[in-house]
Amino acid sequence: MIDYLVVALQHPSGGWVAVLPDFIGVTGRATSMQHAIDRAAAQAREYCAVVVELKKAMPAPCSLEEAQRNHRWAKEYGIDWQQAVIQTVTLSRPGTGQRRSAARRESKVAEWSRRAAARRMAQQPQPPVAAE
Repeated sequence: MIDYLVVALQHPSGGWVAVLPDFIGVTGRATSMQHAIDRAAAQAREYCAVVVELKKAMPAPCSLEEAQRNHRWAKEYGIDWQQAVIQTVTLSRPGTGQRRSAARRESKVAEWSRRAAARRMAQQPQPPVAAE
C-alpha cells in the first residue's frame, strides 16, 4: 500500500476538482470535495492496473514540498496553494488488494440436523399458559 498526495480545489463553477501530482492527467470532478477525491483515486487505480499489466512499476509518490516546487504542474492545473486542500489516498498494487472470502455455508448434515431439531421442537406439545 502506497500513500499518494491528492490536491483538491474548488472550481470557479462551484464544483470541486481533485488531482494527483504523481498521475499526469488523472483528475476527479464532482460537486463535493470528497466525491471528487474518490473519483480521482478510482482513476488512479485504473491507471495503476494498466501500468502494472504492462510490467511497469507504479509511480513513486512525491512529497508535498516536491509538488509545491513543480510550478509547471501547479500552473497547468490552476492550483492556488493558499486555497487548496491536501489529502492522501492509499493505493495498493493491483492484484494485491484484500480479498473477501465468501461466508462459509454450513454442511448439509449440519443443516438437516438443525432443521430436524427445529421440527421436533415445534411438534412437542406446549404446556398450557396459566391465566391470571
